[in-house]
Amino acid sequence: MGTCEMCGTERITTLLAEVSGTKLRCCSKCIDSNNMLVLERYMPKQPKAAQTQSNVRTGNIKMNRPEKEIASDFHLRVRKARVSKGLEQRELAKRINVRLNDIQKIEGGIVPSDSMAIKIEKALGVILLVEAEEDMERSVNVPSGRGMTIGDALDEFLNKDE
Repeated sequence: MGTCEMCGTERITTLLAEVSGTKLRCCSKCIDSNNMLVLERYMPKQPKAAQTQSNVRTGNIKMNRPEKEIASDFHLRVRKARVSKGLEQRELAKRINVRLNDIQKIEGGIVPSDSMAIKIEKALGVILLVEAEEDMERSVNVPSGRGMTIGDALDEFLNKDE
């Protein structure tokens, strides 16, 4: 997980893409909306015996979408499952061998890593990783004090011509 160098969105999967001869790490939304050439694709890890040639395609390169993503209401699911099992945050943290602070952040809405989500799923019997949505448009809360990103500059440049 990283930060999109085009739009500034944080804690998302980024891919190496090329725009105007410059290589950037961008989110799938920026890549799709700007028709960028993807230089490095996201490939889920597979056992070597299970790898096939079906991953290789010719013609136009289309980005592979991750099969699973964190549910948008993950923090509510975690809190509800924890309370229904009668666990305190501290007990859950001990059970999955993470810091109390991590559990507090997750229940507060900070997106956990995939490995952390899997640990919580197993401990609480709750589903946090859901099928990826086909429509990649989502609202992103951007702090008002954020500086201008490359994406903002591109939008400003494209709107100047209109």
